[in-house]
Amino acid sequence: MFHDFLNSLPNIPLAIAILLISALVGAGMVYLFRRLLDQQMLKEHNDLIGAIYNMVGVVYAVMMAFAVFIVWEQFDVTKTAVEQEANALVSLHGIGRALPPDAGRVLKADVENYGRVVAGDEWDQMALARSSDKSAQALQQMTRFERDFYPATDREAVLYDQAVEHIASLNSFRRLRLQASRGQIPPPMWVLLIGGGMFMLGFTAMFGANNARLHAALAAVLAAALGFTLFIILALDTPYTGSFRITPDPFQAALATFEANP
Repeated sequence: MFHDFLNSLPNIPLAIAILLISALVGAGMVYLFRRLLDQQMLKEHNDLIGAIYNMVGVVYAVMMAFAVFIVWEQFDVTKTAVEQEANALVSLHGIGRALPPDAGRVLKADVENYGRVVAGDEWDQMALARSSDKSAQALQQMTRFERDFYPATDREAVLYDQAVEHIASLNSFRRLRLQASRGQIPPPMWVLLIGGGMFMLGFTAMFGANNARLHAALAAVLAAALGFTLFIILALDTPYTGSFRITPDPFQAALATFEANP
């Protein structure tokens, strides 16, 4: 359900909504704390609040930096794997053209079918953190080449070995794609990231300040910055949703190559 909701929202409106909500929460916490707590008492303990705030801030900054690093690395690896998978398909199709007509025709048909299914049905399913049964069947059908083709010459043996290697690579790249669609940040980590942000805003609101508007504005800016960072983590952790998603363009380009070179 979470991925269904994200898939229905483009990134830019979602980012604006997160920024506005975060800023309102930050400013609201300042006014709430100023009503509930004695400002003179808070001013007298600003040094203590500041010392704890700095320690908590360092821990939270390290945690957010770690989360950003994880999702960015996974996003980059996934994007590269998509391109490599499409390249492996093109290579397989080329091997099919070099094989004897009967075997080559079967291999090329299986390759083209897999490319169409991945670029269509499976890409839509990955946006919802699911896999496609059609894609699994298409990949399984491709392995019949390994069972049914018997090389008759040394050249065909070399082509056969290369084809088997590419099919194994397709399995690996597909598993990586599907794993990335489910996200790398577990729910407990999201609780820590969001809860830590609220904790930071709470400490910001506890500082004793004479100017309430300035205090609220600074808290709103901090909250917006934290909210935007969380949005970046969310956008990268759901690589097949939103405006910045990984697209099936490499597979569509491969299909265009197949059509131009049957």
